[in-house]
Amino acid sequence: MAQIHTHYDNLKVARNAPPEVIRAAYKTLSQKFHPDRNPGNAEATRIMAIINTSYEVLSDPDKRQEHDLWVAQQERASANATKSDNQAQQSNTLMRRNCASCARETEHDAKGYCVVCGRNAAASAAYLNLKSHKTRTGRAGVIAHVLRNWLLYGIATFFVWIWATDKPSTPPPGPKPYQENPASPVRPEYVRPSTAPNGQPWPVSASYVGGYKRLHSGGLSTVTVDNSRNDSDVFVKLVSLDSAQAYPVRQFYIPAFGSFTLNKITAGSYDIRYRDLGNGGLSRSEAFTLEEIQTYDGVQYSNITMTLYKVQNGNMQTYGLSEAEF
Repeated sequence: MAQIHTHYDNLKVARNAPPEVIRAAYKTLSQKFHPDRNPGNAEATRIMAIINTSYEVLSDPDKRQEHDLWVAQQERASANATKSDNQAQQSNTLMRRNCASCARETEHDAKGYCVVCGRNAAASAAYLNLKSHKTRTGRAGVIAHVLRNWLLYGIATFFVWIWATDKPSTPPPGPKPYQENPASPVRPEYVRPSTAPNGQPWPVSASYVGGYKRLHSGGLSTVTVDNSRNDSDVFVKLVSLDSAQAYPVRQFYIPAFGSFTLNKITAGSYDIRYRDLGNGGLSRSEAFTLEEIQTYDGVQYSNITMTLYKVQNGNMQTYGLSEAEF
């Protein structure tokens, strides 16, 4: 099936990408191919026009829905065309004839090979005739050999019988210890912690948790974490991914139906990791990049909003997380 090129491919995002990811991808590509940064580059101008068109479609919910329907129709049409071509090719190259190996009528390709057993029709018949002849000859020779040497075979059989029966019997092993209805391992029940992991009390409103250092604070970018769709408090970490080992740079608390904005974040790669304080569940977001780009009229910096949902695949893509990764 032919690959359908879409506006998602132009912005290098997945087809189920949320609006925030599409917006971030557009900003990254436009900063790379903007004519102001590529003066006199006709190819960059052409690519920028494509990027603008794709973002115009994917940023509008109605246009994006129409585009998704068009992609689905094109892929179905391509799949049906491929299936029809394959069936036509197969019907043109196969013929039915008797197969000696299968002992019935089967389909054969243009070279005479059976599609069921894989044998050539002529070779299969010759093989069966040769096999039948060898079988008859071999059986007659074995019977004649045994009759000529029956005494030797009888003595050998007697000694084998003596050896097999003249052994002390070994009692069967006793039964293994048995336990009826063994108890299943009990998982500890989650209990909401009364304080933060460092022993500090939880803030009364959305705020940084006391006692933790605030790192990567020399930038201009902002990240807003929106918990307004949840009825559970969350303990959240902004984690840096630029080093060989990920580490938290901001740790904060957001009550149910609240939100919190992190300011002055240094440019780099990050993700959001959080614990639902209602049930103890751990999740993390997709990685994202904060950028600061010097332009002729100042500095362009990132301003991202990420919404937490109870369900997977909400406003942002989330993944399960182990205690060691939190």
